[in-house]
Amino acid sequence: MKGSTSTLTAIALAAVLAGCAAGPDYVRPQVASPQSLTRGALSTATQGTAAPSVDAQWWKAFGSAPLNAMVEDALRQSPTIEAAEATLRAAHQNVVAQRGYFYPSVQLGYSPSRQNTGQSMSPPLNNGDSLYTYHTAQLSVSYAPDLFGANRRQVEGLQAQEEGQRLQLQAARLSLAGNLVAATIQASMLQEQAALIGQAVEAAQEQLAHMRKQQANGYASGMDVATQQTLLIQLQQQLPPLQKSLEQTRNLIATLMGRTPDQSPPVLPLSGFSLPAVPQAVASQLVEHRPDIRIAETQVQQASAAMGVATAARLPQLAITAAYGGGATTFAKMFSAGNITWALGANLLAPLFNGGTLLAHQKAAQAELQAAAATYQGTVLSAFQDVANALYALDTDTHALRMSQESEQASQTTLRLTSSQLQAGYASRPAYLAARQSWLQARAATVAAQGSLYGDAVALYQSLGGGVLNDPPADTRPPAPR
Repeated sequence: MKGSTSTLTAIALAAVLAGCAAGPDYVRPQVASPQSLTRGALSTATQGTAAPSVDAQWWKAFGSAPLNAMVEDALRQSPTIEAAEATLRAAHQNVVAQRGYFYPSVQLGYSPSRQNTGQSMSPPLNNGDSLYTYHTAQLSVSYAPDLFGANRRQVEGLQAQEEGQRLQLQAARLSLAGNLVAATIQASMLQEQAALIGQAVEAAQEQLAHMRKQQANGYASGMDVATQQTLLIQLQQQLPPLQKSLEQTRNLIATLMGRTPDQSPPVLPLSGFSLPAVPQAVASQLVEHRPDIRIAETQVQQASAAMGVATAARLPQLAITAAYGGGATTFAKMFSAGNITWALGANLLAPLFNGGTLLAHQKAAQAELQAAAATYQGTVLSAFQDVANALYALDTDTHALRMSQESEQASQTTLRLTSSQLQAGYASRPAYLAARQSWLQARAATVAAQGSLYGDAVALYQSLGGGVLNDPPADTRPPAPR
């Protein structure tokens, strides 16, 4: 009775101590929070104190139904998303498994054996038989109270890892959508550029033919023909890089959508997109809306929990065991009177000397926590840089597009006047072709500037977190433990 009382006392003490957890409780590292992400007000960026108005389906802001369908299809079919979802489920089960160590472990064992003790030893059985079959069965219970919170910290670390995997899934969705939208717009831009340059090449070829006729009639020199031929070759040289980039971009689109290159969807017209309004960029909200920042924070949480585990390893550990069973030469009599066995015990183990190993592990965990906190701060600063870069790019490329449009309008006016003069007999066909080439090239430059501006908008949405953490889809959340 005294032994049982002591064991129960130890169990009660363990339950009290289980409320303690060694190591530091997690605290989010402090980071800078500037009022503005740019050095001055930008004409294309509205900055205020409100949260970024970025919808989780931000790509719809480009106003293209076919693009929306492509992104939704990619999110359903992407192997990358499927792998991230499976990894999240695995991380959740690891948390469930670790939580199991809070409870006693119960095992039931049955062991039959055929034995022969021989003639040189006294038979263990009362009937004197040396050859017999012995049946044993035992119910074993073991429990290791979490005295100083080592298991609790393990669970905290795995929960942070699970949250990190959930954020990785959201980051994968954001990256997939951003890359697909950017590639789709890029393909549209390249296709229109290639078409315009192709028309300019046709005009240059016709102009070269006219120039050679003029040379034959004595109205143009060899230098004039050579100059025109050089211009033609320069235009022709622009086509292969555009066509190569177009085909490679289409292959990228197919891959992002979970398809083979031969199943790439048709290229959408650039005119089918509209430039979305620039969302507000607020530095103080980025730490909540950027998946990479939140992922870096979960790594700090994991490092904090690991430090608690290392600290608890230097403290005493208690284990409680209990067993109930029986044994007999026949199966039916294992639990008969006189054949029942039981045991109840406790084991308290405290580390006294280990060559400094446990202390070194604790110091290493502390250093890793400091490293994770510094990495988190660096991630935040990089996020600020990404948003600022996107804002400056939007501002600069908006001005560039405006200048390209002005140049295109001037070239179009020249083309229109030259066409009128040609019809009235005051201008030659080569002059008209030269004006047309100039307009086509100016139009191609406008298309490139427009595509760059759309790409800047995509980059800004990505840098702001793409809204993926505002309301994550229900299917990305692991089921609650029962």
